[in-house]
Amino acid sequence: MQASISTKRSFIVQHRYWIIAAAIVLFLPPLSFFFQLTQESSFCGTWCPRMFFVWKKGATASQFFMGFLRSYMGVALVVSIMVSTFFFGRYWCSHLCPVGGAMETGNRLVPKALKIDYKHTPASSIRYGYLLVYLAAPALGIGNLCCNYCNFATIPRLFGAAFSQADMANFLRGAGLVNLGLVAVLGVFAVGGRGYCNLLCPIGAIDALFNRLGIRVGRRVRVDGDKCNGCGACGKVCPLWAIDVKEKAVIDQLSCMPCRQCQKICAQEAIGYGKVQT
Repeated sequence: MQASISTKRSFIVQHRYWIIAAAIVLFLPPLSFFFQLTQESSFCGTWCPRMFFVWKKGATASQFFMGFLRSYMGVALVVSIMVSTFFFGRYWCSHLCPVGGAMETGNRLVPKALKIDYKHTPASSIRYGYLLVYLAAPALGIGNLCCNYCNFATIPRLFGAAFSQADMANFLRGAGLVNLGLVAVLGVFAVGGRGYCNLLCPIGAIDALFNRLGIRVGRRVRVDGDKCNGCGACGKVCPLWAIDVKEKAVIDQLSCMPCRQCQKICAQEAIGYGKVQT
């Protein structure tokens, strides 16, 4: 098996932070442009990407499928994310998600001495363990994590707090304070700003599975083993701790998103983007 990769940095790679900024402006208060198309103000409701696929104890099949209709924009968003990820990699997570993008952007303002390094955390185990609890708890009647601990609700409310008393009041409640703490500790103050994305985001967990499933047919960030000298520079800049460096760098496609920070830092031009030729 031989990797056929391009080390050329495209427009979307060179201007990634401008794209993230545009997504934040268009999705989050005060503008929230995309939500206005359906008379919404946030990811809650019609645009919810997290609740429709969760089965609650006692729910009938018709009630379950009604959730898909209520969150039809969220369904369309998730389906679009999974299809694009299968073929091109996790560009929603790396470039377009205003929630992850906001945490990563905030992280760039935090002094290095205050950042928390989670790179030795078993990310995949925690991520899919949490996803299992996220799906199983409502089905068993234990509780619902969909809304209580949701970064897709917390980040918009954080941006909207300056304009809405209801959003401000949310952070005076217990659940609101816990959400704010998680966004701070796993997001803004985590090295790379993507700890929440890597560990506790159900959409990110499912997206990562599609990223792995499409590895043979889609394009991914890859390492040319003939060029890699194992210097480790790529592993230090990866915001999702997706690169393990021993003799050579190895990318974990269950965590990688194509931010391509590793490609920018690689002096050997050993990292690129493309398909695998078999």
